[in-house]
Amino acid sequence: MAKFKFRLQSLIKVKEIQEKKVERELATIKNNILKEQARLDDLKHEHERLVSASPVEGKVRAADIALRQDYIQKISSQIHFENTRIVLLTQSENKKIDEVMEVKKDKEAIERLREKRFEEYKKDIEKKEQVLIDALAQRISG
Repeated sequence: MAKFKFRLQSLIKVKEIQEKKVERELATIKNNILKEQARLDDLKHEHERLVSASPVEGKVRAADIALRQDYIQKISSQIHFENTRIVLLTQSENKKIDEVMEVKKDKEAIERLREKRFEEYKKDIEKKEQVLIDALAQRISG
């Protein structure tokens, strides 16, 4: 008997490759989010340290105070920038998760079709075998 061949098998392979690619992209995005979150945490700690620390005792020059304020403002700007980056990366992550789900759904639909065709193939083989058995039985009894 002929071996079962599914015409869309190559499409399943393409979907598997696509799924792996999208999952790698998602992993990269998640890794970037973790890095950005760590950077944001560092910036927040630095900001907190600067705001809560009292200026050096003794003579404090106005230029030093202005420089310190500028640095605190720069840290605040960086915190805002990191928050924005994390929001954008999170949006990108959500889109990638949707893409992964869509690819998986497509692949599963094709695999279900393959299973259905394989069951049909098995039934067809069983019918053909039964016809051969019946013909052989008629020859023997006849």
